[in-house]
Amino acid sequence: MINKEPLLKHLSYLSSNELGGRKIASEGNKMAQKYIITQLENSSILPLNKEYQHKFMIKNVFNVIEGSNIVAMIPGSDNLDSFIVLTAHFDHIGKRGNKIYNGADDNASGTSALLALAQQLIKTPLKHNVILLFTDGEESNLRGAKAFAKDHQTIMNHVELNINLDMIAGSKRTTKLRYLSRGINDLLTEANMESLQTLQNSFDIPVKKGFRVKRLGSNKRINWLMASDHGVFHRAGIPFIYFGVGTHINYHQYSDTFSNVNHDFFHLATSAIYQQLIFIDHNI
Repeated sequence: MINKEPLLKHLSYLSSNELGGRKIASEGNKMAQKYIITQLENSSILPLNKEYQHKFMIKNVFNVIEGSNIVAMIPGSDNLDSFIVLTAHFDHIGKRGNKIYNGADDNASGTSALLALAQQLIKTPLKHNVILLFTDGEESNLRGAKAFAKDHQTIMNHVELNINLDMIAGSKRTTKLRYLSRGINDLLTEANMESLQTLQNSFDIPVKKGFRVKRLGSNKRINWLMASDHGVFHRAGIPFIYFGVGTHINYHQYSDTFSNVNHDFFHLATSAIYQQLIFIDHNI
């Protein structure tokens, strides 16, 4: 079971007003980067290629914006030539007028969970090498994940699986952890797939396959296959599992605050994801 107290401490800070909504290239975003790096350093988790910050540029009509992924690696104990990539984006949409959009669920939750998973995995490594990819610019058309894929093609060629965490704390009303996956059947035997289902059914929260089809304010349907960073891995032909809760009343609203997410659910969801990660690592 993941330790609840540090998990919520991460979430509280990353979704605080101090970070101003973590919009890409903002001071609050840079503060989030510094916090993530400090947590990794304190846990003796080393950066990928000697640098935690992997910068990339976004060219717009009138300016150029610099984003920065935070990337670290925990070496595996067995399958040293292959990788499991764990992703979570730390950017959000910043401020609108005088309102701060804290993005507690979207996606301070996934970022906090990834930190908690990292701090557990450094103590008990998986068989596979684990890339910890904290992406920037997800809210800008998945630019951080795309930059990683472009800059690390050798790693991409040896990635067995991507597990993406985006919005896993929900609102006070949230009761179900949902997931979307592609290619898992190619990694696990039929018997192991059944065992994974049994594991999912054993958790204290429901873990359900699929996301409800909803429309955004523009009446545009959400394409869940490309709705977050897992879409970049999917396009590269890499199997993925995307964990989330789907849209809810606080999605992209200034009400998406630390006090409005479901703290108990968030803890149970993170622990459920960790147990599934352990199972899959041992069986692929």
